This record gives sequence, structure tokens and C-alpha cells, in this order.
Amino acid sequence: MKIHHLNCGSFCPLSHPIVNRAIPELDRLNLVCHCLLIESPQGLILVDTGLGLEDIRNQERLISNFIFNKIAKPKLDLEETAFMQILRLGFNPKDVRHIIVSHFDADHIGGINDFPEATVHVLKEEWEAALHPKDAREKARYKGLRWKNNNKIKTYETIGDDWNGFCKVQNLEDIDPSIYFIALPGHTRGHAGVYIENKKNLFFTGDAYLLESQVLSEKYPVPLKLYEKITHVHLDQAYATLAKLRDVKSNNPELDMFSSHDRELFIKMMDLK
Repeated sequence: MKIHHLNCGSFCPLSHPIVNRAIPELDRLNLVCHCLLIESPQGLILVDTGLGLEDIRNQERLISNFIFNKIAKPKLDLEETAFMQILRLGFNPKDVRHIIVSHFDADHIGGINDFPEATVHVLKEEWEAALHPKDAREKARYKGLRWKNNNKIKTYETIGDDWNGFCKVQNLEDIDPSIYFIALPGHTRGHAGVYIENKKNLFFTGDAYLLESQVLSEKYPVPLKLYEKITHVHLDQAYATLAKLRDVKSNNPELDMFSSHDRELFIKMMDLK
């Protein structure tokens, strides 16, 4: 099983001098949308898709989402889409058989329509939130047109807490059992990470945290706490998830654990592959 690390969307968030002084790392780097392309016996597997072709070609899809557009300030580059990167790697995008989704935010599923033959795997709670948003925040978050060309949705229920206090959902349909969901609730109703048992185990934590400083210490800049309040649907759940992730990282220092948007972690994983 070979894993490729892709940046499927660059962002320039919170680009104000006061904020950049409070979070120095944001002054020297942009954020990424870290996705994975896995070569497997079941065909190509994407973990999240990042922004898609239509996000770039029809920029109103993102501009109309005022909060996302103003906070994330996406750089809209066709060459960063998973579709184009897969072509550059020498693969046929039609060979993407599965997409494992951490959650249904625009910057994580924008490319679903680019792979209409792929089965989309998602936790049941997240699919329910996407179909039946409960409040204005969720209604702004979930846009059905992003998956309108794909009706191959496979959902999974979460039961128990058998992995470091988290629920593990293994045996994803037609996917190697070494790849599985870890439920990481809080950012959205059904937010999940993806664990991959390989030569060196990988733990992709999605948007459970933005920058590694949040998982390394309980003390981190106030603007990051503001980001959490804006983006997390269930703040108490998100903080409980983050506390457990700190324990996972502390107890497993050799584990390659990385989030969706930390560019330094993305570069680190690129160097290690």
C-alpha cells in the first residue's frame, strides 16, 4: 500500500498583522488542505478530496459561502485539485474507487463530483447532518450540490469507545481493514479521523485541530480559540476530543498524527514518505 500526500487547497486565513503577531506560524505560511491518495488492491482511495474542479471553474460556489470565503481566503488553483494531481502522478481519475470523508465541509468534499464512480464512505452522523441540518450554521455548512453527481454513499454507525477512548469503525466496505475511521466528534456532528496501519502507522485527524500547537499543549494563542468557537459545532465535544488526542500523541510519540490544514505537518509527512 503506497500513500501519496496531496495539498488540495491552499488558504490564507486570518491574514491580519495583529493576528499574525499572535500566531507567528501564520505569518510565514499559508494553510493547506491535506488529503491522501492511497494505492491499494481495491483501486485508488482518496481520504478527503479538498477543493474540486467546479470550485475553481465556478468560484461562486465558494464566494457565496461568505463565512468560509472570508475566513479561509482560498487560493483557487486548478492544479491543486485532486483530479489534476492524480493525472500528474500518472493515474486515471476513473480508477479512484473509494473516497473516505472526514466530514462534509466544502474544503474537504469539493472534489467528490470529480469522481462520480467512487463510493463515498462517511460516518452516519455526518451524513444525517448534511441531509438534515439543524440550524443556520449547519445549513450554511452543507451544500448538496457538492455531491449531487455521486449517489454511492456508504454510511457507518459509531458504537463504543474501544480505541483510546474513541469509537473505531473498521471493515469499511470493500476497503482493506488496515484503514478505518476513528470518530472525533465536535468539529461537526459526525467528524472523523482516518487511521492507516502501514509500515509506519498514520493518523489523519481532519479538523479536530488546526495547528499542531493545539495538540502539543493546552496553552495556545487566543486567536486559535476564536477559530474553534467559530468552526466547531459542538465546542465541548471538540475540546474533549482534543484532550484525548493529546493523550494519544503523548502516549504514542512515534505515531505520525497530522491534521488537515497544518502546512508544517504536511511538509513533514512529505519528507517522511
